[in-house]
Amino acid sequence: MQAISRYRLTPEQVHFSIDEAHVQALKHGHSREKVIGQPRAVEALKLALAINAKGYNVYAAGYTGTGKRSTVMRIIKEQPLITERLRDIAFVHNFVQPDRPRVITFPAGNAVKFRRRIQQLLDELTDELRLSLEQGAYRARRDEIMIKMEAQENQALVEFEKDLKREGFSIVQIKDGDVQRADIVPLHKGEPGSFEELQQLVAAGELSEKKWNAIRERYYQLMDDMNQIFDTLRVDRAQADVVLDDIRRETVRPIVDRLAEVVRREFPEGTVDRYLREFADDVVDNLDLHINDDPSKSDEIDQELLRYSVNVIVDHTETSTPPILFESHPDYHKLFGTQNTQPEQEVRFGFLGLRGGSVVQASGGYLVLRAQDVLTQEDVWNALKRVIQDGITEIRTPTAPYGVPVQSLKPDPIPVSVKVILMGSEHIYDLLFHTDEDFGELFKVLSEFDSVMDNTAASQRNYLNFIDSICSDEGLAQCDDSGKAAVLEYGVYLSEFRSKLSTRFALIADLLRESSHWARSAGRTAIDREAVEKARDVRRYLHNLPEEKFDEQIASGEMILQVDGSRIGSINGLSVLDRGYYAFGRPMLITARVAPGTDGIINIERESGLSGELHDKGVYIIQGFLQATYARDFPLSINASIGFEQSYVEIDGDSASSTEIYVLLSAIGDIPLRQDIAVTGSVNQFGQIQPVGGISEKIEGFHATCKLMGITGAQGVIIPRTNVQNLVLSREVQAAVRDETFHIYAISTVDEGMEILTDREAGKPDKRGRFPGNSINGVVERRLREMAQQVKDFSGD
Repeated sequence: MQAISRYRLTPEQVHFSIDEAHVQALKHGHSREKVIGQPRAVEALKLALAINAKGYNVYAAGYTGTGKRSTVMRIIKEQPLITERLRDIAFVHNFVQPDRPRVITFPAGNAVKFRRRIQQLLDELTDELRLSLEQGAYRARRDEIMIKMEAQENQALVEFEKDLKREGFSIVQIKDGDVQRADIVPLHKGEPGSFEELQQLVAAGELSEKKWNAIRERYYQLMDDMNQIFDTLRVDRAQADVVLDDIRRETVRPIVDRLAEVVRREFPEGTVDRYLREFADDVVDNLDLHINDDPSKSDEIDQELLRYSVNVIVDHTETSTPPILFESHPDYHKLFGTQNTQPEQEVRFGFLGLRGGSVVQASGGYLVLRAQDVLTQEDVWNALKRVIQDGITEIRTPTAPYGVPVQSLKPDPIPVSVKVILMGSEHIYDLLFHTDEDFGELFKVLSEFDSVMDNTAASQRNYLNFIDSICSDEGLAQCDDSGKAAVLEYGVYLSEFRSKLSTRFALIADLLRESSHWARSAGRTAIDREAVEKARDVRRYLHNLPEEKFDEQIASGEMILQVDGSRIGSINGLSVLDRGYYAFGRPMLITARVAPGTDGIINIERESGLSGELHDKGVYIIQGFLQATYARDFPLSINASIGFEQSYVEIDGDSASSTEIYVLLSAIGDIPLRQDIAVTGSVNQFGQIQPVGGISEKIEGFHATCKLMGITGAQGVIIPRTNVQNLVLSREVQAAVRDETFHIYAISTVDEGMEILTDREAGKPDKRGRFPGNSINGVVERRLREMAQQVKDFSGD
């Protein structure tokens, strides 16, 4: 018992709490930071945002709830607006290739001005073109050509009619359906007749058959002559129209060029110059669209005039801060834009249906994305990388299922300059860095968000400020000093270090919201310690159904455990069952059986496929420890099996490796181990006990099991001494330690653990490396020698 007392922690060592007086003292100082506990992450963000060079994009890594998004948004909102980086973006019609709309970029605010100016230009063209074509030199030349053309036509027709009359024929207009056309009819007694009448005359004997045939033959010859004349007239008129069109073009061209030049000087961007040249050519080629006098064609012409529209997809007229976009559902269309063209617009004026995505909208600023959202769609990730690499994006419609193309437009690429901030876990960052060869060049800055920060007076003041801000901003009940002390304790509990505070402020905010609810439900106006503890208790109740089921199995005897007495080859190991959002600890029976042999240590969990890689490693370390400690001058000749009883899920981690050593030594030396003490701790090959995680949950779990099965006053746990700094225990467990009904032992070596579990001296080796005969190590060494000899003797036989 004297040995045990050396390792037992005192109530003062176990005690941890923050009282109201401490919170009161903190109020005398002042510390207010915009971003709490993330100096490294903030520095990385500021570095990346300050360097305007390719690849200086950011991956923000860290646990959920550490404030990645709020911090990123806060930092980028503080960045100054650099107007030169902002560009308005517009699409216009490509008059040469209508299926390839042209993109034009402007300084901030100029795209809308350009759109208005183009509409003004169209109005000016309509007025000036109409005026120039209705008076002056063009009208005189037009009239001259038309009069000459009409005179030539009239003369040709008059001469033909004279020839017809001499031949005994005349031109008449007949109705052929809805169309009037010219025809030739014979004259009889100086009056126009018809061939039917002439046939009657032939039948009556008044006209000879020969004369009738001559008239018919001459009719066809004259019809050919008339058609030839009309063809000639049509050709002449077409030639006249060409001449008139050339004159009209010559008349309007200087006007169009002059007005377009005015616009060109107002908007000197290079792409505007090309557009205006093509614009001017199209106006000259389609003058009828601008000087229409037929009201029935107004709707048709209005549709045709859409070709001169300007589709502004990015307008920075009122932008006063850098563009910041957080895309919560980044599918392809939302990020890179869409083609919303109607069927009748599909090719000709489809540019009016182009819509820019978040990448375009964020150009000149910042685009914030969740890595997991982007990576779930391979085409989105690849397209995003191309944008960062090339500095351009394209509005394309992705291929439909089964590879069917669904787009008809191929718009010009859009130049963009955007900083991309990806937010995600460290695992995703490592995966991308090692599997995507482009990732390291595209995201050169890693902004790591820590889940903990130092537990200093300054950080505690920042915690208090955060508490006050949440309560004020969300209309919660205000938090009094006792409530703040309880929240601070929760922050330390989440960090698992007494010297740290958790930076998972999302969880702190949730605790405050729930505590406010319970305080108001109880009729109190402030969040006090009772409300905070109530919120934690309720949250624990909502999540601890598996914990209750586990305890029911223990209470019913289904789960075989012993929390008093002693037993050979049996020990209670401490484990944590972590469901992600809730973790709890419980003991697990670990047993060992040993016999002489050469198979070494058999890991039952591994043989049954229930052992993780880290647990396998721990078993190999145990074998190394046994060889180095006891079998230095003889072979280790045992068949030993170690198993986790009634465990049907995978076991991983090495936190039970010290426990497995204890139970193995017990089985080798037939040394009983106390069953009222549960154990946790990792071990190395030198027998040194190493720290493990979840220490508070493990201790509280075994205490709960002891309460369930009966407190004896001797029960307790063995933990690594290096884990003392992690003890943030419930008030119930602290009270049990204070009342000496539950004990916590902290050790540094396997020997110390065995002394507590057996109440015997472990034994130190002498100069020859031999242990005292009655010590634990002496018994184990002697038994291993005996097994080696047994194996040797058996092999010899």
